[in-house]
Amino acid sequence: SRERLRTAEIDLRDRIEAVAAMRRTLPPGPVVPDYAFIENGKRVRLSQLFERDKPYLIVYHLMYWADEDDFCPMCSLWLDGFNGIVPHVTQRANFVIASRAPFETLRAWDARRGWDRLRLLSDDGPSFARDIDAEDAEGNPDSTIAVFSKNGDTIRHVYTAHPMLEDRE
Repeated sequence: SRERLRTAEIDLRDRIEAVAAMRRTLPPGPVVPDYAFIENGKRVRLSQLFERDKPYLIVYHLMYWADEDDFCPMCSLWLDGFNGIVPHVTQRANFVIASRAPFETLRAWDARRGWDRLRLLSDDGPSFARDIDAEDAEGNPDSTIAVFSKNGDTIRHVYTAHPMLEDRE
């Protein structure tokens, strides 16, 4: 039974690599607008989130409901982990957290959770969240990881994933 498990784990690893290879062969993705965010009372553009030597930007969109005091507990758990690994991730890619929450609300949640390494941004309007499928037309959020690339002045939406991956019917 241990050998069957070992063989199954090797098969799983190989299947994960095959999916990753498929992901790497995706076309470049659509060009996107230079979305705006709010950070510490200032407007920041998507293009400004890229450091010169890092052509990729990973955005985790933190779920928030305007009629509740707290953020999504599962997203918060993810961010607890990201807070620990972000120095390693940012050696190769840019990484930020965005949310539809007002910046002051986001900052207060950040202080409560002890996130001292994460760059937090509040969406400046609903278009970014809706364009990356982090929010539907009724304002219902979905946890979302979006990856963008920048080449010159061109920003492309490369990839989107939802951590709570559900089967489509």
